[in-house]
Amino acid sequence: MSLLGRHPSTERLQEWLERGEPARVGRHVADCDRCLGALEQLSDLDDALVADLAEALAPPSGLEDRAASQLERRLRNEDALLVFIDLFAVGWDAARTIFHTEEESDV
Repeated sequence: MSLLGRHPSTERLQEWLERGEPARVGRHVADCDRCLGALEQLSDLDDALVADLAEALAPPSGLEDRAASQLERRLRNEDALLVFIDLFAVGWDAARTIFHTEEESDV
């Protein structure tokens, strides 16, 4: 209960829902089942609004297929780049092996 031993008014609860202030309403609601029930009624969404929200927040159609194909393309490009880098590394390793052998024979 609040300091005065009363429950917050419906307007005060609505204000708390919208802004999160004052903090004492939040502390009161945490311990008061009656006010928690009132908050649930104030924040209850009707079925039409829930359906509209679900439609607005739903991912676009074909998103999963597009994401999968883009991921596959990116992985193929990465593999091609790694093969290209490996080709240069083979030449570098061969040159290093040749020059390293010549240096050892000079000693």
